[in-house]
Amino acid sequence: MSLLHLWYARIKDDYQLTLLVICGLLFGVTGLFYVLLGCLPSGDEPHYLIISQTLLKYHSLNVMQDYTHRDYFQFYPLLIEPHITYNALGQVLPLHNIGAPLLWLLPFALLGRLGAVWFIALVTVLLIIILYRLLLLMGISKQTAFRVCLTYSIASPFYIYSHLTFVEPIGALACVYAVYVLWQPKLSWQTLTVSAVLLGILPWVHMRLALLEIPLTILLLGKIYQRYRFRNWHYYIAYLLPLLILSLALEIYSYQVWGTLNPAANQINGNSKPFEVMPFLGMVGMFFDQEHGILLNFPIFLLLLPGILLTLKRRFVSYHLLVLVVSLPYIVAFTSFRHWSGGWCPPGRFLLTLLPLFAFYLAYALEHVDALWSRILWCIALCYGFVYCLLSLLPPHNGFNAESGVNGTLAFIQIAQYRLTDLLPSVYVPGKQWLLWLWVCGYLIAVCLLLAAKYRHELARMPLHRH
Repeated sequence: MSLLHLWYARIKDDYQLTLLVICGLLFGVTGLFYVLLGCLPSGDEPHYLIISQTLLKYHSLNVMQDYTHRDYFQFYPLLIEPHITYNALGQVLPLHNIGAPLLWLLPFALLGRLGAVWFIALVTVLLIIILYRLLLLMGISKQTAFRVCLTYSIASPFYIYSHLTFVEPIGALACVYAVYVLWQPKLSWQTLTVSAVLLGILPWVHMRLALLEIPLTILLLGKIYQRYRFRNWHYYIAYLLPLLILSLALEIYSYQVWGTLNPAANQINGNSKPFEVMPFLGMVGMFFDQEHGILLNFPIFLLLLPGILLTLKRRFVSYHLLVLVVSLPYIVAFTSFRHWSGGWCPPGRFLLTLLPLFAFYLAYALEHVDALWSRILWCIALCYGFVYCLLSLLPPHNGFNAESGVNGTLAFIQIAQYRLTDLLPSVYVPGKQWLLWLWVCGYLIAVCLLLAAKYRHELARMPLHRH
C-alpha cells in the first residue's frame, strides 16, 4: 500500500486529524483567494490593519500618519475615514484596541494582509479542534462531535470570519479553551498557563471581551481550589502569574499612553458604550433579524433551543450555569449598544465568541433526536449555511449589511414574485414588526412539535406492562 493510501486511511479513521486537514485547507485557501482576488477589507478590518502598518513603519501608535500618507493603499486602495480618538493630552491614537494588531504583527510584516488573514484562519482551526475535544469530554460520540465541528467549519459564521481580520475568533478560542480546561478530569499547570494567557489577552484585544474573561477566570480559579484547596501552590502560580503580568501591563500601557488607568479609554473617548438602549430588541435580532441573526442565515442553530430543552437534566446543571454566567452579561452588554451596523456584520459577529459553548446543545439534539427526517433537515441546514457562506464571499457587499432592513447577501434571490428578503423579518423595519414576531412564534411551535415527535416516538417504543 502506498504512503498516500496509508495517509488517507489514517485521516479517515482519525476525526481530529480529518478536521485539522479540512479546516486548514478550507480556511487557508479561502483566505488566499479572498485576498488575491482583490476582495477589499470592510468595516473595522482596514483600521485594525492600519494599526499594524503604523507600528511597523512609524514605530508609533499615531495612526493618523498612516491615514495622511495613504500607506493603507497597499491593502485598501480607496480613501477611508480615519478611526481615531484622543488621549488625555489630546494626542491622536487608534480608536480600536491594539491586541489583535500586535498578535498578527509578525505575519503581517512577512505577508501583509494575507499574513493577518492566515493568522485568524489558524486561530479558527485551533478553536474547531478544541471544540471537538470539548464535545468528547461532554459525552458526545466521536461521529456526532465530528459532524457538528465540520458543520461549524463550513456552515456557520466561523467560515466567514476565518478570512476576515476581526477579533471575535480570538475571543472564541480563549472562551472554548477555558471551558475545555474546566471540563477536564485532571488539571495540569501547562493547560492552566495557556488558559491564563488566552484570558489575559482578551482585554488587550477588546474591552468588550473582558466580560468573558472575568467569569471564566473566577470559574477556573474555583476549580483549582476545589481540586487542591491550598496545596500544590505551583498550580496557582502557573495560572495567576500570566494573568497578573498581562493585567499589570495593560494598566501600565493605559496610564502611559492614554493618561488613565481605565483600559477602556479608547472606547469611551470614541463614544462607544453599552447600556445606551434597551437590549431586548437586540436579543431577538441576534437570532431572527435577517441581517444579523444566526437562525435565519445559519439554520443549523435552529436546533439550539431543542438541545437546551433536551438537556434540562440534573447532570447538565453545571454546564447550564456556566453558559448562563458567561453568556448573559456579555449578551446584555453588546445588545445595548446604540450602533449596530459596524459591530454586527457579517451575521453573528458579536455572538461568535459564544457559539462554541452552544455546540454541545446542537450535538446533544442531533444525537438524541434519532430520526431520518431530523438528519435530512440537518443536511438541508448545512447546505443552506454553506451556500450562504459562499455567497458572503462575493462582491459588492462581501457579507456585510448596513441596517437597511435587507440582507444584501440574499437580496437577489426570488421566490415567485417575492424576494426572499421580503419574507424574512428585520428589526429595522417598524412596519414589519409583526413579521418578526410571526417568525418567533413559528419557531417556538416548530420546537414544540419536534419535542412532541421525539417523546411520542420514545413512548411508542416502550414495552407495555400488564398487571
